[in-house]
Amino acid sequence: MKPLSRLALSALVVALVARPAAAQQSNDRNYRWYWGGQTGAFLYQTNAQGYYIDPVIGAHMLITKKRSALYIGGEQAFFLADGRAVVADPSSTTTRRDATFSQVRRWFAGVLAFPLQKRIEPFVGGGFAIMTVQDATVDCSGTTLNSLCADQAVAQAAVDDARSKGFAWIMGGMQINIGKLAVFGHYMLTSDAQGFLIAGPTHSIQGGIRYSLGTSKEDVNTAH
Repeated sequence: MKPLSRLALSALVVALVARPAAAQQSNDRNYRWYWGGQTGAFLYQTNAQGYYIDPVIGAHMLITKKRSALYIGGEQAFFLADGRAVVADPSSTTTRRDATFSQVRRWFAGVLAFPLQKRIEPFVGGGFAIMTVQDATVDCSGTTLNSLCADQAVAQAAVDDARSKGFAWIMGGMQINIGKLAVFGHYMLTSDAQGFLIAGPTHSIQGGIRYSLGTSKEDVNTAH
């Protein structure tokens, strides 16, 4: 065989071997950093009103392993109408006090599992969250429920004590992988907490995207 033919044959073999390897590497989602955002609906209730649905928006970071990932993020819910809750206030002649609020923020961390590793794949997970009502304000209007506040600071302190708690959460959803991009939708349920301005569990239905910005596992050949 002529040297030129041998060279062409060798190049063809290398190309055929390298192409599947390159395709596999581009579709490999193991040990990756993902950054993304999500938006959707936040469903909540209080001890003074039934369930309301309001918009929520957030961002997250996903650090994948083989079939699992660390999930960290934060979200902000913006109420279209003020939420209202009732807290105990011994200084009130009615022993109760109204509080209103319009924003809720939560920070969460947990673990997600991706068992199938397919282009379209389900995921499930859970973890812990801190939820905080951002702008809870005491009502000292002297209405039927509320007496005039003898001490505004004491009345506000009763509300502040009920505006931040820790929770557990679980999640389930579906993800479509398109190269480094992933499009997803999920449902999140949080537990309830005693003495919180929001009563019972909260529910979120959201959709979003996340994008891989590179590997999270440093190779031994990485140059420093």
